[in-house]
Amino acid sequence: MGHQTGENMPIEIALGTRKENQRLPLGIPALIEELESQGISASQLFAEAQLPIPTGQDLGYQREDLPAVLNAAARISQTPETAISAGARQKINHFGVFGYGLVTSDTFGDAFTFGRDHIYLAGAIIEVKFVREGDLGILQTSNPLMLGKNLQFVAEFWRSSMTTLLTEALGRPFPSVAMYFPYKRPAHSDWYSKIFKCELNFGADVMEWHFDATVLDESCPNADPMTSEVCQEICDQMAIAHGESRLIRTIRSVCVTRSGRAIASAASVASALDMSLRTFNRKLAQEGTTFKKLLDETRFSIATEYLSRTNISMEEISSRCGYGDVSNFRKAFLRWAGESPTFYRKNRGTDRLTDRHC
Repeated sequence: MGHQTGENMPIEIALGTRKENQRLPLGIPALIEELESQGISASQLFAEAQLPIPTGQDLGYQREDLPAVLNAAARISQTPETAISAGARQKINHFGVFGYGLVTSDTFGDAFTFGRDHIYLAGAIIEVKFVREGDLGILQTSNPLMLGKNLQFVAEFWRSSMTTLLTEALGRPFPSVAMYFPYKRPAHSDWYSKIFKCELNFGADVMEWHFDATVLDESCPNADPMTSEVCQEICDQMAIAHGESRLIRTIRSVCVTRSGRAIASAASVASALDMSLRTFNRKLAQEGTTFKKLLDETRFSIATEYLSRTNISMEEISSRCGYGDVSNFRKAFLRWAGESPTFYRKNRGTDRLTDRHC
């Protein structure tokens, strides 16, 4: 089964109809199609998930229900390649406004930024960070082991779905370079080769997706400025309802990208966002926060990731968090967490993760 992306369908959007609890397609229609090809109905899927069956022409789902749907699909599916095959069935309208916003972007870099900023609208269950190292782009999944026994099913569905969507946005196969999975090679790994077409690494200590970052400079064949702008506005409204504005998420992303290279400052981040420092600080004040608070939260997130998932030295972690001196990093971490980074690693680090995984 190859990628079966659909044609760009006309999009009808009503800005004034947003509800507090937004219902979204979340790529579930492709999963239903795949299960139906195996003789499993949507009714059976939602009964297994202990959820009511959505009705109406525009089926939508709460983001909170997605894990239950995926876990149910993993239990009742008849073939081991169900998740990866379902992802290959995705169409733009299977992701609603997120899908349309992605494919109508001007450049692929714009599409990628849009996707990164609004990834929760696609049903992302855990955080995915983006890092660029020269011409290599790296998508890092944070704490994938929290997905438990269905980690493999979720990873296959997510990566196959995103490969299909990114291919549609780009107008050609997405240039994946390598993928890393924290589980053993599955018996159906030939599907991985068929769908992802890149180097595959199983049993890895991380869950990452590497790709050729030069693709970010390419134009999107289905660019439509008007549709893109409307989709952006709708997604921004959803983001505000979700609890964090686009500006805050963008600042966090810039801080993560710059971490370990140059010390992020309010001035450098404002410049990256094409704002004056005064405007930058005023907008943050309107958000009820400060740059220092956001930077500290980002550094803490990076530090805990390295402490809990790797054995690299404190000096290296300190450097990657933007500290030139490890003693300053230790003091900052103690202030954030109420305990030293050494104690944090001892109690939540790689040994405990390995024991829990086993």
